[in-house]
Amino acid sequence: YFFCVFVACLCWIDVFSFVKNTFLFYDKTISAILNNDFSADFSKHKSFENYKNLFKLYEHLKNNQNDQVSKDLVYRSILNNIETGVLILQKENEDWSIFLMNDYFSKQFLVPKVSKWHYLKSHLPALCKIIEDRNFEEIKTSLQIKIEKQESETFILQASATTTFNQEYYIILLDSIQKVIEKKEKEAWINLMKVISHELM
Repeated sequence: YFFCVFVACLCWIDVFSFVKNTFLFYDKTISAILNNDFSADFSKHKSFENYKNLFKLYEHLKNNQNDQVSKDLVYRSILNNIETGVLILQKENEDWSIFLMNDYFSKQFLVPKVSKWHYLKSHLPALCKIIEDRNFEEIKTSLQIKIEKQESETFILQASATTTFNQEYYIILLDSIQKVIEKKEKEAWINLMKVISHELM
């Protein structure tokens, strides 16, 4: 009798341990997913049929994150290689933070890649004043910006607001008017040369 009770106790302990470990494994995996931690390797557990759907979910989300990271790197690379100042703000509660500042913006205006709007105001007060006066609404205008001891330069400012997944963003584009004129002149010369070449032919 005692032997049977002892065996039954061992079985219950074994079952309890198995259930506990299963729940711990699920909890650990779900916690990793919630924290975007996809560094775990489940290859040694692939033979466990009970976890098959959990592994599929983990791999699916891991692949999605890898795709998103790759796309972000490509988009940032593109934005960092264009000769237009790009600044993207993201609204947090009632304040704005800097979601993205491309390399051209940082170098052109000698601004470090700060994270908060109020830091940017101390570096570019003229730009920030226009945006705040318009209450972060759509803007298309020109403005003069003085960078340290350099002469004031005229820029074309285009800004617009957008909302995605209940998150507000504000996109600011700044182009040197001199570069815009040079680009238009270059395009005009190219078109003129095409016409002349056609007529000569």
